[in-house]
Amino acid sequence: MANESEFEERPEKTAYHANKRELLKKGKERGELDWEDIVRALPREFLNSVEMEVFLFTCKNMGIDIKGKPER
Repeated sequence: MANESEFEERPEKTAYHANKRELLKKGKERGELDWEDIVRALPREFLNSVEMEVFLFTCKNMGIDIKGKPER
């Protein structure tokens, strides 16, 4: 189990998880998310390519369309 000091050292990591939950909530309500909103809310230093794929897969399974996503 993590001790409190670990959370105090990286509060932005906690904010990252809160941002991810808020994006999913917003996307579920609207039925879509803008790519720009995702990029702003989920900084690259906390989101590797696998985590992004999991997030996008979660969105798809929840019926959330991603608008403005760049082509590969």
